[in-house]
Amino acid sequence: MAIPEKREDLVAMGYVFDNEATCRGCQAPIEWWVTPKGKKMPMSVLALDANREVIKGASLTRPVEFVRRPHWSDCPNAADFRRGKA
Repeated sequence: MAIPEKREDLVAMGYVFDNEATCRGCQAPIEWWVTPKGKKMPMSVLALDANREVIKGASLTRPVEFVRRPHWSDCPNAADFRRGKA
């Protein structure tokens, strides 16, 4: 099952916003969400333009929408946080 990108879709599917924080690995701002199964998940909040391209840095283009994606998909240090399988 795909993870919804929009805040209202996350809430509708049972995800609960927990708090805002900073990633310990890359210092990026993140949001913590609790999944319907009770697990905590870090999410990156990304601004998209009309072509659904991610707007990075300062830009004169106004974002059309904000989406949330699991932070482990774009964190350069995500491997530092993975647990080994027992």
